[in-house]
Amino acid sequence: MPSEAQGRVAYTLTLSCFNRPGIVAAIGQLLFDLGMNITEAQQFDDTESRHFFMRVVFGPVDPDAVSDVPRAALAGLAERFGMDWTLKDNRTRTKVLLMVSKFDHCLVDLLYR
Repeated sequence: MPSEAQGRVAYTLTLSCFNRPGIVAAIGQLLFDLGMNITEAQQFDDTESRHFFMRVVFGPVDPDAVSDVPRAALAGLAERFGMDWTLKDNRTRTKVLLMVSKFDHCLVDLLYR
């Protein structure tokens, strides 16, 4: 779960594309231009496949601001870099189903982790 308080507007952007210079800078600049603040960011470069992966959690700088993220702006950036991307509103809970064998230690282990 993101570090944002429950109910506060936050989004998670995940993306992957062929690695090239300027991806992180372009994402940061776009989010800044949209009035967003990055609260979490992770990235990984697979040197063998030369593929870049990134996960960014962000929300509006002004909590009272309109919460719509211009998907068109993100789509334009994704097209420029040839990205596969998804954008999730973190206020929407993800449904999860845990299935384990008949032995309770399996469930206990999953819940503990």
